[in-house]
Amino acid sequence: MRVHQLLCAAGPVDAVTQQGLACRRLFSGWGWDGQDYAEVLAPDMDRRVIRRGRELEPDSHDALLIHYSGYAPGIERVVEMPSPTLLISHNITPARFFWALEPVEGVRCALAPTQLADLARRVKVAAGVSEYNAADLRAAGATNVQVIPILFQRERLGDPGPDPPPGPPTIMFVGRLAPHKRQDLIIRAFGLYRRERAPDARLVLVGVASSPRFERALRQLAAEVAPSAVTIESAIPAERLWEHYRSAHAFVCLSEHEGFCIPLLEAFHFGVPVVARPAAGIPEVAGDAALLVEPDDLAVIAELIHLAVTDRELRAELARRAQMRLDSYAYERTAQRLRDTLEGLVAA
Repeated sequence: MRVHQLLCAAGPVDAVTQQGLACRRLFSGWGWDGQDYAEVLAPDMDRRVIRRGRELEPDSHDALLIHYSGYAPGIERVVEMPSPTLLISHNITPARFFWALEPVEGVRCALAPTQLADLARRVKVAAGVSEYNAADLRAAGATNVQVIPILFQRERLGDPGPDPPPGPPTIMFVGRLAPHKRQDLIIRAFGLYRRERAPDARLVLVGVASSPRFERALRQLAAEVAPSAVTIESAIPAERLWEHYRSAHAFVCLSEHEGFCIPLLEAFHFGVPVVARPAAGIPEVAGDAALLVEPDDLAVIAELIHLAVTDRELRAELARRAQMRLDSYAYERTAQRLRDTLEGLVAA
């Protein structure tokens, strides 16, 4: 069997790109052939790994998997090809988050829902990485909609560290430095926690900046509310990221919009208690394994961080529940769902 993949855009640290590469490793393990393409390639993306989308020319016997993550000019031509096609929607961030800082990205996000709806109605099978995303596909008029979660291979993360880890209380969040991720709220809540509960606490934010202006604003805010206590890192090797998780006492996610949020599963794997905002796809992924809280009162969030750091019984219970959530997203289960879908698509 041959399966080609098409991404809207690809870059070395892009989460959807990494998911496409994970799918390719899976396909290769099954003995499936195929090539990966992207409509837009970052300058530092290896062209030997992912080729330009215009080179894609499948025949009627090849399956095509489209990973949709945002508007891509000309991608409509692909669904006119004879290949049976599966469309997986990863997420579209609402445009309102980008108009002030990244108007070009805002335009891309504004155009994406219409394009996604058109594609979803024309492919044989559409899927969301979460039920949250799948609901959007159904609302757009897609008739055959499934949920195929993100492939999460926890064995690649290594062993968790000690609980609790040594050193001063360390809070962390992983995600692109972008307005909808609300790192600003995390910094403010952390400032309260540090002032009231743990003056030696540290905050680690890991993520590539969506714009230099937004990163500068975050750094300025950190200097004002928690001087010398906030570290911001980007494009770090996987091993360094895993070490940050092993050193963390709590993981705080106050995003306004997440289609799935892989870092939640990473935190669960490393036994890091999670405090999260129940927005978009987050409640679906987190289940009952996180402390869910609305960010209306940052003092409440600061107190929940304190509990997550200091209450051993709470940490143990959250860790137990986290393992059950990880079982729900077991790699083998998701892989089989993807395989069944693709094989059924070709056989139809």
